Amino acid sequence: MTAHEARATTSLVVYEPPAVLNVQQAERRYELPRTGAVAVRQAWGSGDTGAAQWPAGVELAKLIDSEGPERWRGKRVLEISAGGGAVVAIALMRAGAVVVATDSDAEALKLHEENARANVEPDVFASRYRGALVLRWGDDPAAAISALGGSPDAVVASDVAYPGTRDAWPAFARTLVAVGAGARILLGHASRYEAVDRRFFRVLREGGVRAERVDDGAVAGVGLFELVVDA
Repeated sequence: MTAHEARATTSLVVYEPPAVLNVQQAERRYELPRTGAVAVRQAWGSGDTGAAQWPAGVELAKLIDSEGPERWRGKRVLEISAGGGAVVAIALMRAGAVVVATDSDAEALKLHEENARANVEPDVFASRYRGALVLRWGDDPAAAISALGGSPDAVVASDVAYPGTRDAWPAFARTLVAVGAGARILLGHASRYEAVDRRFFRVLREGGVRAERVDDGAVAGVGLFELVVDA
């Protein structure tokens, strides 16, 4: 067996390159189970990875959409590392929640607002989209919480764990602790390498955040998790 073959048999790689995921396309279209079509613009190459819609966010949006207003109407929701795709925020607004989107990338947030506005009725956007604010992991979330109108009832995040963000995972855990005590926290997670997954969830545990998988594993390489901040 060659060294290349050995690596192929010992490394689990379920992450697909951008050309396969179509993040380089100018527009992506999705179908949410309850409310139907979503079309979002992408700007791959214009900035960070947040310029595209990634798969774990889509699956998280489908869960939220399927739960619907019975679960989400009137809830204050903080989206962390929202990126530009906005499919999660669109599902939340269609389900009756109010949303503040945050990310470290100001340009991605402009795209997020554009996509969110384009996929809900004007009155829904005006009443339920409370802003898109720069928030880096570990920074003070007071401005985002103020824009939301109070402590969040739920916190959502997706596609945050990959090797390039590894050094910032403790700060991500601190942010969850700062905003998520008493809130429902949902995470859409794209599994790329087993070792990366183990380390990411270990960092969360060490930071006081426990994870429980809540999906049925039907979508290869993507998991949905409910996170709980230790008291």
